[in-house]
Amino acid sequence: MNDELAGLSDAELARLANDGDIRAFEEIYDRHASGVGRALASFAGPDEDVLDDLTQEVFLRVINGLPSYVPIRPFAHWLYTIALNVGRNHVRGRRTVVFVDTDEMRNVAAAGNAVKTLPEEIVAKALMRLASRLPEHLLDVVSLRIGSGMPYGGIGEVLGIPEGTARSRMHSAVRILREKIGLETQGQGGKRGEE
Repeated sequence: MNDELAGLSDAELARLANDGDIRAFEEIYDRHASGVGRALASFAGPDEDVLDDLTQEVFLRVINGLPSYVPIRPFAHWLYTIALNVGRNHVRGRRTVVFVDTDEMRNVAAAGNAVKTLPEEIVAKALMRLASRLPEHLLDVVSLRIGSGMPYGGIGEVLGIPEGTARSRMHSAVRILREKIGLETQGQGGKRGEE
């Protein structure tokens, strides 16, 4: 990371990178590669090489698209729109779905609080793989919220939906994921589906 560039905004870095400053692009990459990778995890499935390839594709598209970036929207929203498009294209192109072993997840769920004792990374990866089975409109919200930690307002801007719709879609996705791993009925007194 270059100290001189570290204080610049993403929009300023994008302008410099568009003018050919490789260090500015490297700074953009350093700032956003891990978040983009987390956002793409549910699209990539369990293969780390596929995830790396998708992440690289996003940044190649960023390089090619910098001349079209207009800083009226936050750079991160533009970047994550590209990431979602890359992820969607990958899923559409492969036409196979990555499955998490739901029996294994149910066994974990049946162990009571065992989910809390598993390393967070393992649980997160399993849930993101399971999320790959969600409908696209829900998967987009999950990828941005859980994968990159984007706030609901930002998700709404990226997807062109109201913030409340982003929250509602996340709630629906969480409900579906809980059902798939058998958590929905545990300790819920039978009234869980009536929210």
